[in-house]
Amino acid sequence: MSRRVFLALTAFAMAFQLSGAVASAQGTQRISAEVGFPFVAGGKELAAGKYAVVVEPGKPVELVGQDGTRVLLRVITTLGRHDQDPDSEFVFDKVDGKSVLSEIWMPKRDGLLVLATERPHEHAVVGGSNPKK
Repeated sequence: MSRRVFLALTAFAMAFQLSGAVASAQGTQRISAEVGFPFVAGGKELAAGKYAVVVEPGKPVELVGQDGTRVLLRVITTLGRHDQDPDSEFVFDKVDGKSVLSEIWMPKRDGLLVLATERPHEHAVVGGSNPKK
């Protein structure tokens, strides 16, 4: 292999590694909110309190409680932004007397559907700047 080809391949490999690291660092997002009621997420019952959601490319969405509780959430699909609200939100479906986390909206991005409730239900929204949704 000639020196020129070797240097070109080395430069390409280094650029590829650096771009992956930068994209990964830029792609990770974290939001948090104080949830004032008990709820269910990922099939697990959780107490009221402060929770953070961590979204990292290529990994499951993680819900982290102030007490160290961790729940992995499977994303069913992304949801197109339905309003001009740029703030983060947690959306809960009220089903059989329980509030179940169904949507997560990151700032200025499409939402993440983590639960599809197929029967009639009401929503409770935590966060956001537009309270009439």
